[in-house]
Amino acid sequence: MNLLLKKCKTITSVAIISIAAFLSMGAIALDDNNEKLKQVQQKIKQRRLAIEQQLAEKDDLQALFKSTELKVAEVALSIRQTNNQLKQVNRKISDLEKEQNDLLRTKKQQQKLLAELVRNAYLSGKHDYTKLLLNQDDPTKLERLITYYQSLNDARVKELESVQRVLNRLKEVEQELIQQQAQLGELKNEQQSQKQQLARSQSTRKSTLRKLNANIKSEKNRLKELEQSETRLENAIARAQQQAQKTPEDLIGLYNLKKQLQWPTSGRLRKKFGQRRSGALRWKGVMMNASLGNRVNAIADGIVLYSDWLKGFGWVTVVDHGKGYMSLYGHNQALLKSVGDYVEQNEPIALVGQSGGQSEPGLYFEIRYKGKTVNPARWCR
Repeated sequence: MNLLLKKCKTITSVAIISIAAFLSMGAIALDDNNEKLKQVQQKIKQRRLAIEQQLAEKDDLQALFKSTELKVAEVALSIRQTNNQLKQVNRKISDLEKEQNDLLRTKKQQQKLLAELVRNAYLSGKHDYTKLLLNQDDPTKLERLITYYQSLNDARVKELESVQRVLNRLKEVEQELIQQQAQLGELKNEQQSQKQQLARSQSTRKSTLRKLNANIKSEKNRLKELEQSETRLENAIARAQQQAQKTPEDLIGLYNLKKQLQWPTSGRLRKKFGQRRSGALRWKGVMMNASLGNRVNAIADGIVLYSDWLKGFGWVTVVDHGKGYMSLYGHNQALLKSVGDYVEQNEPIALVGQSGGQSEPGLYFEIRYKGKTVNPARWCR
């Protein structure tokens, strides 16, 4: 009987403690992630407002296009943050429901044990206790019986207290579930509103892009735009390298990782390295088809060297992997990391987009060694 009682208490304690610890760890990780997203989102908002102020003074189609892409990124980050909160709430609800089921099972076990205690007490008292109290011929036996009844009563009281604790926790869990369900509903409404806002921003961007493309009427002008975009990218990386702190010694580069890395996002290659692009210009990276909003992962450990919007490439992140190697991710919908952030292999650093003048979503991806582009297919599989 004592063994069964201890087992019931152990089940209850372990279940509650483990669930509480799991929830706490998950909440800390998600809260930290959401705080970083808020910081990036605030920076984007400040830049967009500054551009809108400039637009009020001068009608500039390029600035208008950049402003719309800033807005798209800002809303996309809000949606990602809301999605993180939804995951957290759903996980809490799932864990609370599991705890509720564990508590109900424990309650059933305790009730069964308590009923057995009461039945034994009744049977013992009915046949033995009254008779021995009236019979004073055997005081030793009477003393043993009194001790037995005291122990039985103590066990019954402890079991009643244990049952009450379980019942109290069940009430708490029920209240927490009600609160989490309400929060879930609010977050879903907020998410729907954000998606509608994103759709409006993307529609504005699409309209502005059509006007921009209308100005590029010849292949010669298109080639000139591409060449200027490449020059801007080279200059941006060079400036970032000059301003960057020294690369940590523990970054091992990519030399020994050939054919061992995963592509930064899932999707087929739309344009391959070295393929003709326009005139004599060839692709210096690869263009990958991917779904809008999919995560873009760092191919290996590194430090974010560049993280900004760049004309012709949209939202760009460059990661320094050490030993002269770096990777570049362009045309993103939004960036999740800032300059100086340490990123681990396969950690999300951006969301797939179509910024920088792309008509359909995808990811532009490069690997560079000592400033020169190399074929990413030699490293990724």
